[in-house]
Amino acid sequence: MRTIIRLVQKDAARFLNDKRAVILTFLVPMVLIIIFGNIFGGDGGTRGKASLILVNESNSIVAKLFETKLDSSKALLPVKTYVAENGKDSIKFDEETAKEWVRTGKISAAVVMPKDFFTDTSTAIKFKFFYDPKNEIESNIIQGNMQQLIFTAIPKIIPILLQRRSISYLGKDSTSQFMKGIGNVVHQFYGESPDSFMKKWTQIDSASLFSSPKDISSEVNFMSNVIKFDSEQLVGKKIINPGLTRSVGGWAMMFLLFSLTGAATSIFEEKNEGTLKRLLCMPVTRANILWSKYIYAILLGVTQLLVMFIFSWALFGVEIFANFGNLLILIIASAAAAVSFGMLITSISTTYSQANGISTLLILVMSALGGSWFPTSFLPGWMQVISKGTLTYWSMEGFLQVLWRHSNFAGIAENVLVLLVIAFLINSYALIRFRRGII
Repeated sequence: MRTIIRLVQKDAARFLNDKRAVILTFLVPMVLIIIFGNIFGGDGGTRGKASLILVNESNSIVAKLFETKLDSSKALLPVKTYVAENGKDSIKFDEETAKEWVRTGKISAAVVMPKDFFTDTSTAIKFKFFYDPKNEIESNIIQGNMQQLIFTAIPKIIPILLQRRSISYLGKDSTSQFMKGIGNVVHQFYGESPDSFMKKWTQIDSASLFSSPKDISSEVNFMSNVIKFDSEQLVGKKIINPGLTRSVGGWAMMFLLFSLTGAATSIFEEKNEGTLKRLLCMPVTRANILWSKYIYAILLGVTQLLVMFIFSWALFGVEIFANFGNLLILIIASAAAAVSFGMLITSISTTYSQANGISTLLILVMSALGGSWFPTSFLPGWMQVISKGTLTYWSMEGFLQVLWRHSNFAGIAENVLVLLVIAFLINSYALIRFRRGII
């Protein structure tokens, strides 16, 4: 038994001395737990908020109430101003600017309260809602929370709206007589004075308007008649297969990273087989070997992405040829960045198994953070900042620009630039490592 215990201690010591193995065993799973915990298990204070533009053109106290409720929402983050071109001044959004931001993908949704949102003669509350369902889950969450916020924010003005609608149908005199009759009945059976009853149905009490209602279940059924929620989808109306069009870029990048990392780490296999030594005995330099690996991996990556997109087009109708030139540019930039990731993993690893383990876990983390699995808006704010440091984020956003809104090159220029910068920086570091590494 002592012999077995000593052998167990030996294995434990070897494991603890391998810092990379310890990190992969404990740290990376903890990171994934943090990511998924904040998305699916966190409350409104830890989960990320979905941003939307708020334009308030009304001077009504009711519009102010809705704006106040939206400001305190746990699920939505209203954006009311943007920075001017001079980088200093803050400008309030108007309706046209808000719509342009939604069209260009800077934000997913905008809600507008027009000047006639609620007036002294309004028989309904008027909202304008513009949205881009580039992420279906996020879009549904925004619309659902918007409607819930409306239903819970303004139930106390429903009697006034119903009374005004009655006037439009029955006339002022008939409605007045009808309301007085109801007031007398309420006074007789419930003890409330007719004047108090009439005041609730004809006047807005600003003080009580901002208090939280105790029970709104009876008012919700009237909402469809007294709230005009005009929504308009600004982008993606003609997309044949919106679900796959949204997600194909993210899944393509995840599998590309796996493929290109495997291509880059094939150096370990060549070393074990003796192929690397035989190559170095020939008139071949180390730089020649690395460049050949890099060019081959890029060609493989570009081919893989093209095949995946063409396959999606052939089977499911994903439109790729309407903007094929920009799609090809983004494919090349994405492949270059993905190859640099594989070269980095190879340069910092000592064995094929180690490289395979590190790459698998890092790819999963980058895919989770970068938007390949779910919208990054689900993440807490600090995680959203980290997500922008992943190449999957910039590729995913670029593919959405090309496939979803058929953007021109100006729309993907930032994505292409960031991906190429990532490729350059990571490759430079990997080459430095290779000089005193496995080759």
